[in-house]
Amino acid sequence: MGRLAKRLNQIYNKLSQGDEKGFLYYSAFLPLYFFSLLYGIGVRVRFFLYLIGLFKTRKLDCKVISIGNITVGGSGKTPMAIFLAEKFREKGKKVVILSRGYNGKIKDIGVVSDGENILLGPEDAGDEPYLMAAKLKTIPVIVGRDRYTTGLYAIERFKPDVIILDDGFQHIRLYRDVDIVLIDLRKGFGNGHLFPLGTLREPFSGLKRGTFFLMKGIRPLFEKNASQLFISLIKGLAKARPNGAIEHCLGYFTYESKNICNLFDNDRLDVSILKNKRVIALSGIADPKSFKHTLEGLGASVIKEIALPDHYAYTHKDIQIIAREAEGVDMVITTMKDAVKLKSFSIEHLPIYALDIEVEIEGVEIFEKVAGLH
Repeated sequence: MGRLAKRLNQIYNKLSQGDEKGFLYYSAFLPLYFFSLLYGIGVRVRFFLYLIGLFKTRKLDCKVISIGNITVGGSGKTPMAIFLAEKFREKGKKVVILSRGYNGKIKDIGVVSDGENILLGPEDAGDEPYLMAAKLKTIPVIVGRDRYTTGLYAIERFKPDVIILDDGFQHIRLYRDVDIVLIDLRKGFGNGHLFPLGTLREPFSGLKRGTFFLMKGIRPLFEKNASQLFISLIKGLAKARPNGAIEHCLGYFTYESKNICNLFDNDRLDVSILKNKRVIALSGIADPKSFKHTLEGLGASVIKEIALPDHYAYTHKDIQIIAREAEGVDMVITTMKDAVKLKSFSIEHLPIYALDIEVEIEGVEIFEKVAGLH
C-alpha cells in the first residue's frame, strides 16, 4: 500500500501544479484522501501508545540531538547533520551519526564509516549515509532502523559524547535532548494534509515537540509566507522558555555553493565558472526545482533538466542517455547525493560535476547554544 500511495501522491502533485485542475486531478483526490485518513489514524494511535506508556521511550547514556522535519521530501536534513557534526568535532567532542539508511540494503545495523575507513558503499548504506561518511571522514556513521538499538551499539563501540540522528524527529522510541526541526519556507507545509494527500508526516501539532526551528530561507520569507497558526505555535513555545523570546527558538539557514567537483578525477573548480555555461541539471532528489534554481542563481544557463525520483538507483542505460543528452552542452551538474552513486560508473567521457554546498546559519550563536556547543 505504501508504494501505491507514494505513486498516487506523485500523480496528484504533478497534476495540481497546473492552473487548471481536470478529471485526473479529481480522480486522484479520493484515493489519496482515503490513504491519508488511514495513515493519520496509524500515526495518531502510535503517538497515543507512547503517551500512555504502552510503548516506551528509551534514553541513551550520552547527549542525543535529532535533525528532522514534519514533511516528506528534502528540507536540508543531511547537510545540517554534517554541519552540526563538524561543529562538535571542532569543539573536541566525539560524535557519531545515526541514520535509518533509507533505500540501502542493510536491515539490522551497518557501520558505514568507523571514523577511519568507509566500510559500506551507497548501495548497502543508502546514498545519504554514504555521503555523510565521505564528507566527514573522521566521524563514525551507522545505519539501522531502530535508532535505540543502533545507539547502544554506537556507545559500546565508539563511546561518543554526542549522537546525531539524521531524520529522527518521528523516531520517538529514542529520547532526544534536543529536537531541531527544519522547515523549507518555499514549500511550507504544502496543502496542510497528511501524506499521501499532502506532505505532512504527522499532524501539525507535532511541532510542539521541537526544541529549535530552522527555516530554510531568509527571514523576510518567513514573515511573508509563514502561516498564522505556525507563528502562534512558535510564540507559544517561546513563552515557555526561560527568556520568553521568539528568537531563542527560531533561526534561518541557506546553502552556500563554493565549488563544483569533477566526478572522474575529483578536480575542483570555483562556482564562478558556471556563469553563462550551458548546463544540464541532473538530480534524483526530493526537490529538483530547488537544485535547478540554485544553478540558475549561480549564473548557469540550464538548457535541460533531468529530474529523477528521490534516491534514484542509476543504471548503465541511464549513463548512456545522459551522455547523449550532454552532447552540445558545457557541463552536466548533479548533486553530491547523486554523485556518490554515479561515481561507480564509467563516466570519464562525461563533463559531469557535482555542486558542493555548505550550510550558512543566520544567528548561529543562538543555534550553537541550543545545540549545546556553548
